[in-house]
Amino acid sequence: MKRETFIKLTLKGLGYVVLGNVLCLFMTMGLGMFGVNLFTKVVSISCGSLIFFLLIFTVAWKDGTRERSLIKLGRETAEKKRRWILIGMIMFVFAALPSAVLLLNKLYFPEQDLLIPYRLISGSAYPFVMAFIPPVTTESEAWVETSLRQIDNMSMIFPILMMVYYLLIPVATQFGYYIGFNDKLNKDKIMYGK
Repeated sequence: MKRETFIKLTLKGLGYVVLGNVLCLFMTMGLGMFGVNLFTKVVSISCGSLIFFLLIFTVAWKDGTRERSLIKLGRETAEKKRRWILIGMIMFVFAALPSAVLLLNKLYFPEQDLLIPYRLISGSAYPFVMAFIPPVTTESEAWVETSLRQIDNMSMIFPILMMVYYLLIPVATQFGYYIGFNDKLNKDKIMYGK
């Protein structure tokens, strides 16, 4: 057992971002069957955020426990303290890129509607899209052609708020590493105070 490379940990982190987006997408689509009301919106936002950030936390926590074991066994001499902040920033750029593209779409290319692919690519943002962007209504006349699109109802602040939401990724990764390295989730320590 040896320390994993920076590239390998970064790829694992990016994989967990993709997995979190896919799980949040399926969860939101599953909750969408029950209608779009306030309760569904609150449950989908809270569960989606919990799923996404716990996966982000988990990848760093596993590395923290591995790092603690390596130092305890004497295979490594010192820990790499701030590594997960940098990996978290790379994960943030990867996760926030669709939001930046959506912002550019709203500002400079209003004739394109990238909101539908955005919901599929950025699944952790899908509950927020459902809650904060009003859907297009055609007054129950499905046969009437309309030029209204959901992106026309979207505020320009929405992609910026999603980028701020994704800024919590470096915090979650560093916190996960800290908890894993300092063995804060050891059930024996919690139960018996050892």
